[in-house]
Amino acid sequence: MAAKESLPPKRDYELYIMRHGPAAVRGSGSTDEDSKRPLIPEGKQKVQKIAEGLLKLGFDVDWIVASPLVRAVETAEIVADALPPGVPTDFSDALKPGAAPEALIAFLARQPARRRVLVVGHEPDLSEMAARLVGAGRNANFSFKKGGCCRIRFSEFPPKGPGELVWWLTPRVMRKLA
Repeated sequence: MAAKESLPPKRDYELYIMRHGPAAVRGSGSTDEDSKRPLIPEGKQKVQKIAEGLLKLGFDVDWIVASPLVRAVETAEIVADALPPGVPTDFSDALKPGAAPEALIAFLARQPARRRVLVVGHEPDLSEMAARLVGAGRNANFSFKKGGCCRIRFSEFPPKGPGELVWWLTPRVMRKLA
């Protein structure tokens, strides 16, 4: 009887959820259109420090997906620049304000080989999505500050049950880690 070939163990799915960094205030002169509001210079500096702090935590992703709004794109690019070259970055309407969490899960599930993913988006959608993904429900009091990030682990993706909240960090804590 031939020995069974064993498949490599399937590794967990790691989802990092991050809110964009501090951006220009709507109507502040830079732009009146919400989708075009850029990070302010201080916001760019804060996101760079946050990225350094994430690296100290062992942050390592194989895909970054961001909302197509300018402030989220800039945040994702700053984080990507802190990582080794070659991490692909994509933009998805599933991370636009008001998009359904199911749309993002379906988008991410189309890339099953990518199992460590950072998504960058907006409030209140991110906190609602994170609460649902860990089984806390819609009324959980989760809130991402600008540049805040959490890490949720799943045994499979798309998830069939709640994930494990590994950590939830404020931007200040991540900057201090840098």
